[in-house]
Amino acid sequence: MSIALETPVLCEISEKEEQEPQEAVIADSHDAELVARARTGDPNAFELLVRRYRNEVFAFSYHFLRNREQAWDVSQEVFIKAHRALTRFRGDASFKTWLMRITANQCKDFLKKRRLQTVSFDDGRYAQDAPTHVLAPDRSLEAQEIGEAVEQALAKLSHKHRTAFILREFEGLSYEEMAQVMDCSIGTVMSRLHHARKKLQRGLIQMGLMGADR
Repeated sequence: MSIALETPVLCEISEKEEQEPQEAVIADSHDAELVARARTGDPNAFELLVRRYRNEVFAFSYHFLRNREQAWDVSQEVFIKAHRALTRFRGDASFKTWLMRITANQCKDFLKKRRLQTVSFDDGRYAQDAPTHVLAPDRSLEAQEIGEAVEQALAKLSHKHRTAFILREFEGLSYEEMAQVMDCSIGTVMSRLHHARKKLQRGLIQMGLMGADR
């Protein structure tokens, strides 16, 4: 099974573009309808789910792997596994949350199998995936240095702490959604996120990019 993925648009969403609560409810309801149709063998229904969430799955995978091709492969595998496991989707959480849980596990398995901690930051490759912003030369260099430092610090986190940080800071999930993705309590989510931020802070301090008094 091959899932068609488009080049994702990784950019920040403005306040006006953020999804309203009522719109989220409608989306969840629509997802449930599409899942039900996909279970009956409707290929168009699952294709619509893929189109809706492929960019988010790719972005999550890329934040973990820092490699476009590997993130692409993982994204493909995520949707293949999701399609095969649709009959086990109980609807206790939203389809998106369930999908992100599969993505997190797939990234973990990928790194474990290949004994990878992370892929080194490559500014040229990353520029193809990230939104294009024109910066002054000095600001561009500073942004690159900070980006490299964050990637190095993030790579040293455990899988659980890195997952918490990415879900919160990059994906913007709520604590409740994070708990569902990571299959733990909200208290555990908050603890992991706290430790992740502290470790990242210490890493940036050691690199001289953050004052110790912050």
